[in-house]
Amino acid sequence: MAQLPTTGNRNAVNQEIIRAARRQRAARLYNARKERWRFRWRRLRRAFLALFGIFIVALTAGLILGGLSFTTTVLTTLLAFAVFIVLSIYPSTPRVRSEHLGSASLPELAGSTEIWLENRRRALPNAAVDAVDMIGVRLEQLAPQLATLEDTGPAAREVRKLLSEHLPSLVDSYTRIPPELRNKPHAGGTTPSQQLVEGLGVIAGQIEAMSLDLSRNDLDALATRGRFLETKYIDARGDA
Repeated sequence: MAQLPTTGNRNAVNQEIIRAARRQRAARLYNARKERWRFRWRRLRRAFLALFGIFIVALTAGLILGGLSFTTTVLTTLLAFAVFIVLSIYPSTPRVRSEHLGSASLPELAGSTEIWLENRRRALPNAAVDAVDMIGVRLEQLAPQLATLEDTGPAAREVRKLLSEHLPSLVDSYTRIPPELRNKPHAGGTTPSQQLVEGLGVIAGQIEAMSLDLSRNDLDALATRGRFLETKYIDARGDA
């Protein structure tokens, strides 16, 4: 008879997964920083091209008209630098917001959710770091599976509900609590920080279960998991 893994073994496996997740996160952050700098350099290059174009037009007009007045030259210079400043700042570096998750395509949903959660990391307590890293691992596992899932099916709806509704609602409801109240016990004797960590752990487990359901092509089981999350965490939080 196969021996079930002990709690200590499970914890050791989870810690190894979390360490691997942090190594992967460091690589993703490095690539994300490179992409942000590429975006900024493209923006800056566009600003320089616009500046150069304005001065070329002004020079050409001066040659054709036999020179420009002092006022025209000053206004042209001010216009050039105003255009340069605007184009070097806008458009701003794109950021994923929680309201954007609902409109993300299914193949992009896991990646967009991971980026959004990474952007919120600093607003979460230190105790939530392991849970956030674990969710990142589970989302990476889920991402390629979502590309093969029918977008209009009940399983897809449950995945969307978990990633674009339950997870953002959990994090946003925590960040709306004043910092001085986040570690004070409330109804049930738990603090908002503890409730957040517990909820993130439940969501990480549900993402893993969904991934297993998809690997077994068990779409019916996946489609019923949303109710489990609501009874396990959402309803319990409402009763607290």
